[in-house]
Amino acid sequence: MRHVRPSTDQMLRQLDRIALEMQRAGLWSDTRPSHQALSSPNPFCFDTLAFEEWLQWKFLPQMRELLAQYGTPPENCSMAPLAEHQFAELDEDTGCLLAEITEFDNLAWHFFNAR
Repeated sequence: MRHVRPSTDQMLRQLDRIALEMQRAGLWSDTRPSHQALSSPNPFCFDTLAFEEWLQWKFLPQMRELLAQYGTPPENCSMAPLAEHQFAELDEDTGCLLAEITEFDNLAWHFFNAR
């Protein structure tokens, strides 16, 4: 089976779908975390942010910036397993959100592995 390399626009639209699903699931915030919380040196800002805050305020903007500036996602983008683990603790229905994150992972994988 031949896989087509996804376009930058396709990947940016997928980030928009993630944001929309975060809003639908009630995991979107209009209140930006403090600069100090966003500046944590720890992976995923686990010491200062909830995963969904990190996703909204760090991951989505950084992915958009990478795609806009360089036209490429990170080579080893695999957010779905972490999201699945983190969402298991939430009361909100995150099934559609997890599916959108998984699709972004798939697009990133195909970006580097399309033949």
